[in-house]
Amino acid sequence: MNNRKNILALFRISLITLLIVTSVGNAFAKELKSLVNLKGYWKFTIGDDPNWASPQYNDSEWEKVFVPKSWEGNGFSNYNGYAWYRKNFSITIPKSVSYVYLNIGYIDDADEVYVNGKLLGASGVMGPVSQTAYNIPRMYPVPKEILNQEGENLIAVRVYDDYRDGGIVGGNINITFDADQHKMNVDLSGYWDFETSKEISENHKKVITQKEGKIFVPGFWEARGYSFLDGKAIYSKRFVYPIHLSTQNQVLFAGYIDDIDEVYLNGEKIGGILDLKRKRRSYSHISANYILRAYEIPDKLLIKGHENYIEIIVRDHGGPGGIYNGPIGIIGKESAQKIRNKSIKDSRSPFQKFLDYWFD
Repeated sequence: MNNRKNILALFRISLITLLIVTSVGNAFAKELKSLVNLKGYWKFTIGDDPNWASPQYNDSEWEKVFVPKSWEGNGFSNYNGYAWYRKNFSITIPKSVSYVYLNIGYIDDADEVYVNGKLLGASGVMGPVSQTAYNIPRMYPVPKEILNQEGENLIAVRVYDDYRDGGIVGGNINITFDADQHKMNVDLSGYWDFETSKEISENHKKVITQKEGKIFVPGFWEARGYSFLDGKAIYSKRFVYPIHLSTQNQVLFAGYIDDIDEVYLNGEKIGGILDLKRKRRSYSHISANYILRAYEIPDKLLIKGHENYIEIIVRDHGGPGGIYNGPIGIIGKESAQKIRNKSIKDSRSPFQKFLDYWFD
């Protein structure tokens, strides 16, 4: 009887764990429109050579492995150390889009990602003294100008694994853009000032989208070079509000945030997740991490034709953190309502539906 109870308990724990992982993946991918599906077979080799990042390198003798799947699951059993993946792709980007996002899933343990030979992103720390980033979904911004829209492009992924399974092990593997981001009257995605007590990782300083004192938003801050950052960080941005836009009935979208936020515009607090959950009953059963931050801007708080200042204070309590997904910008209330309603419908993760079923 005790064995049966133990088996049932382990089954429940495994089910809940699976639902949590699925929920995180679904929340991270929503609202993004896929341009290129990268799931499937990639070229692969163990070892390490910086020349393997080059589009000119001949990888015709490399093995083929399925992505996403650990390299152990692809036949490279009991291997720990360095390995590389490579894949060619073609892409057509909408004219209004300045950045697309390379989603490279979950990588165990650390990675450097190159596109057309340029270091696009890095997470974790490689050996000999490594730091894992296995639980961080890799989403790296790709500037439109480094991509060839009239021919082939190359992704090269350098991976270091320290223990057990290694490689690109799961998650979304594609190139996307945020369709809702381009509905904003004022687009606030891109570079923000960033203040925190932790220094950026050395391996991230050479990333092409890295700017000193800045962070690219959206994206988990761990995937922007701030490994194991828990606690408080401050995002801030100055922008000019267009003269032709109304300052009435406007909404600030501050994206999806992990975990707790307070948002200030021109020195006045306009919202925070704790206030938002108290105000809207529709959010009562939704984890804060899955709620799109939508804050109404008091009339005339925005200053037309002059510099305005946004400050977002974020506190993270373990795991990935920061403004991890969009949209981020200012939009009229009527249009904002449509996006917000859809976000509420989409944000009820399988895990939350599971809890509602058993505990409501």
